[in-house]
Amino acid sequence: MKKGIFLLSVLILLSAAWSAGWYYVVGKVETVIADTKVKLADKGRDVNCSNQQIDGYPFRISLNCDEVRYADDATGLVFEAGKLRSAAQVYQPNKAIVELSSPANLRLPNDEAFKTDWSSMRSSLKVGLSGAENLSVHGKEINLVPTNRTEHTMQIKDLQLHGRQIGEDNINLAVNLIEAKSENQLWPSFNLNSTFLLEGIYKDVMSRTSLLRVAKSKGLKGTIERFQYTPNEGGMLAVKGPAELGSNGLLTGKFDVTVRDLPQLLNALSKSFPLEKQKFDDASRAIALLSKTTGKEEITIPVTVRNGSMSIGIIPLGKLPPLF
Repeated sequence: MKKGIFLLSVLILLSAAWSAGWYYVVGKVETVIADTKVKLADKGRDVNCSNQQIDGYPFRISLNCDEVRYADDATGLVFEAGKLRSAAQVYQPNKAIVELSSPANLRLPNDEAFKTDWSSMRSSLKVGLSGAENLSVHGKEINLVPTNRTEHTMQIKDLQLHGRQIGEDNINLAVNLIEAKSENQLWPSFNLNSTFLLEGIYKDVMSRTSLLRVAKSKGLKGTIERFQYTPNEGGMLAVKGPAELGSNGLLTGKFDVTVRDLPQLLNALSKSFPLEKQKFDDASRAIALLSKTTGKEEITIPVTVRNGSMSIGIIPLGKLPPLF
């Protein structure tokens, strides 16, 4: 009998201690959220989580919002979406899984506006002492509808975005699209696989919490480790090499550009970017000449870009527009 009372007393004490620990951690989370909102507001960014609730007792910490909104006055970026549900284990609150419900409204810095929806949007986040260490976003069956050009609706079957800290101040960023296309076939279906190393930027991103803000302020420097565009109707374009992006949005770098099945590739690019057809024709003549020299259907050529102006040796290829 005494042994049973002792065990019951121990269980009660452990439960009380666990409950106290859970509410302590929740209090810390609420404080961090409130402090973060204030800091962001001081820098011209508004973050709103309507009807914010934290629950999940006893084993999880769940942050729930009926609607979410993020607005950046400096860049003009605005994102509004539906319900947000997140969950982290109480003993590991720095790792969270987040699910976001559609529809959403998105306004880009160039004032282009979209309505968007998806069947699934889930992300995972790991935070360290200096900030986010790993971020992954996975979306399925995404529709992007420009509010002023509905005929240009973009559909993406599968989207993946991964970012992680490398060393003390570098970021590795990967963006993958599977079966992306426009509803009216203006953009033929394609896959995109890309990986970038951004150097000396992690601390700036954590302090400004915006990659775009850092790019506009000081530019970006790093390496395109992989950028592969593959139209599903044929052809392939791959780019890699060191690159710099100026604060004006113009690209500079020396790249190894690999093309395969040039006619199919140019056909897809001309459909996707009809206003740039002349540039593709000029590039194809230079590439075709090199292809005849080597006798290969897949060829890698060195391309130089200086402030957006592209060339193969002394042969000009045209100019890339600013990326922002």
